[in-house]
Amino acid sequence: MKLKLRIFVAILAIAAGVAFAPFRVAAQAQPLSTDLPVKPKAEKPLKFDGEVIASNSATITVRSKENAMLTQTFTYSPAVRDQMIKILNKGGYQYGDKVVIHYTPGTATAIKLQGKPSKPRIFTSPNTSQK
Repeated sequence: MKLKLRIFVAILAIAAGVAFAPFRVAAQAQPLSTDLPVKPKAEKPLKFDGEVIASNSATITVRSKENAMLTQTFTYSPAVRDQMIKILNKGGYQYGDKVVIHYTPGTATAIKLQGKPSKPRIFTSPNTSQK
């Protein structure tokens, strides 16, 4: 009886070892594609119509025409930065100027800027005439 018990325990141990042993999983073969590689399409730029709240050489903050509570701040791409520096040298955009900003979806970088800057407002003190 002891011999049968030893054989049973040995068989049970082997079965448990086989049951819990890690097996190698064969890598799945990927089918070969005969298609040419496709370049992802460039996303079409979005437009933001609005009025200028503030602008400087690094950013422009604009309020939406449709929703007065929606404001967005854009940084400039290198091409727009050069354009903006020229505009700032002439006086820059003033509060309330109408602009259209083209930007890529998911970013806040202006890639094109449309809108005519108004004449700079110059505040002077009242004339004091001396006689």
